[in-house]
Amino acid sequence: MATVSWHSKSEIRAIRILDYAGILEVRTRSGTYVSETALAKGIELRAHAALRGEESPLDTMVARRALEPVNARYAALNRHVRDLSSLKRSVRDQRRLIDRGDDPNEVDRDFHIAVAAASHNPILSLLFERVADVMHQRTWTELKHNSRSKGYHQERYLRQHHSILDAIERGDSAAASSAMLEHLDAVEEGLLEQLD
Repeated sequence: MATVSWHSKSEIRAIRILDYAGILEVRTRSGTYVSETALAKGIELRAHAALRGEESPLDTMVARRALEPVNARYAALNRHVRDLSSLKRSVRDQRRLIDRGDDPNEVDRDFHIAVAAASHNPILSLLFERVADVMHQRTWTELKHNSRSKGYHQERYLRQHHSILDAIERGDSAAASSAMLEHLDAVEEGLLEQLD
């Protein structure tokens, strides 16, 4: 590891950001060092997002994994007719946008917000809306756009949304949770492909 020395306030702020991102290690009374894992793709992505003042897409995926299977489970148990209508509309709109060659990202996000709303748990909905806000950040949208530019991802995500919707409509909470987790695996895989 190489020692780095800094002086200005802006450089100190940059060190803190890079320390948080895992690029640098700040050791009290020893100095600042480049981390041995600094070049790992996930670390690079975290640093890139942190320098923009944004959340890492990989951290966003961890939060999504914690929330969305639970949202889908409770949506299957608590959904109303209007919830199913909203979910079906999102899936139809996503199909239409894909067919036209337009970006379905906003409608995709709406689908996930509708699943959270269908849980009829205001805390789950509130938590997911915060995550959905993070999904408007530039680092997330750039990675997601690059992932979606590969047509097979769009079709795969749409099929998975259909599976989630079908399980919710049937009231099968275990299947809804499992389908959501499978979908999140695919989304994360698509994002990680962009880091190669």
